[in-house]
Amino acid sequence: MPVNVLKYYMVLNWNKISLYKFQQIDVINNRNDLDDLDKLLFTTCIVCDLTEYQLDNMKPVKSGKLIRKVSELFSKPFEPKPFNKIGFYSLNYDTGSMRFGQYMELSFFLSGDTIAAAHNILASMSGNNDSDNHSLRAEYFLTQPITMITGTISRFIENFRAFNKSYEWLFGLDVDVHEPGAVNDPFNKKYGWHYAAEQIAIYERIKLDDVYNLNIRNVFNDLAYLKAKSKYEIEQLKKK
Repeated sequence: MPVNVLKYYMVLNWNKISLYKFQQIDVINNRNDLDDLDKLLFTTCIVCDLTEYQLDNMKPVKSGKLIRKVSELFSKPFEPKPFNKIGFYSLNYDTGSMRFGQYMELSFFLSGDTIAAAHNILASMSGNNDSDNHSLRAEYFLTQPITMITGTISRFIENFRAFNKSYEWLFGLDVDVHEPGAVNDPFNKKYGWHYAAEQIAIYERIKLDDVYNLNIRNVFNDLAYLKAKSKYEIEQLKKK
């Protein structure tokens, strides 16, 4: 298979690195079983859409130029900037304006490796108040340049954490209401938000599916009331 090495050599810059390629490179760089040279060779294959066989069988002068070019590129990181729109999609940085369902999605995606989950984070940010076609949006963001991704994700994480901080008293189980072991119980860690949704459905007298469409501030205000009510009722029982 002929390889147009000159094409890669002339256009190699950060704007040509898609999120998908960057995710692959990130996995390579986090491997402990590879030395720096092997990591560079694998990275060159990913950046230039080459197989290991193609790179190995390229003329040494040409492969050497590509490898040096890739090394130079990664030695000069780009300046991350946030964007309000990436490709076809506008992005929502305002956590407080989101649905409870969106908030739950983002809480999950932000709980792990944010580079690996970046396409899903962006898909949730661009949901326009619904979760339809999430996978299609996520696939689209995988094709977008990494130069538009990292700064956007970082800015959203800042806003998300600031929103959570304003409600930090709401997070976690009240030790005055629940048994000590409940705080670290696997059920609460895995299904805590779903349990909260069930309680809100009962309180709001709505279907469970409708809870996920409520504004997150509405949900948090309901949870604040239910948490205070539960504590009050426990205190009253102790007085009897």
